[in-house]
Amino acid sequence: MSVFGRLAAAFRPKPAAGRDDAGASGGGQLTLGEAQLKQLAAVQQMRRGVADVSVSRQRLDLQAADLKKAMDSLEAQAAAARSAGDSGAAQTALGRHVIMAEQHHDLVSQRDALAEQEAMLAGALAQLQARVSGFNVTAETLKAAQAAAEARLTISKSLDDLKDSRGPNQ
Repeated sequence: MSVFGRLAAAFRPKPAAGRDDAGASGGGQLTLGEAQLKQLAAVQQMRRGVADVSVSRQRLDLQAADLKKAMDSLEAQAAAARSAGDSGAAQTALGRHVIMAEQHHDLVSQRDALAEQEAMLAGALAQLQARVSGFNVTAETLKAAQAAAEARLTISKSLDDLKDSRGPNQ
């Protein structure tokens, strides 16, 4: 092949191999593209986990708010019954209020535990995203180094062909 043919081949677009890298390596290891996809899936799964915990915490917040409204209503009923002179109704309302207060305390405890878990998961997600970003930078660096090595090889072959075409006299 002539020198110009090699140079033209070097600048001609190459067919897509279907992957970002050279293919599967030996020993059952993942390729760069497969590793990046696996890490992206892990980040997405972690995000879903954080979102699920957040939704659960918000549901508990709503339940606690509803329970607090019901407790306030029972306090008002107890006060109204007491002012009307109906101590039995007041005692019943206050008894239900105490039960709801215990339930409210349990809901708040569960919500606080979920908030701690959400914060922990958010921190773990941030660390995972940082590691994935670092891996992606490394992968892109390796791909660029491979492309540069291939370009150097092509240039070297072209220069060798140029020397061969000039002949030994020149």
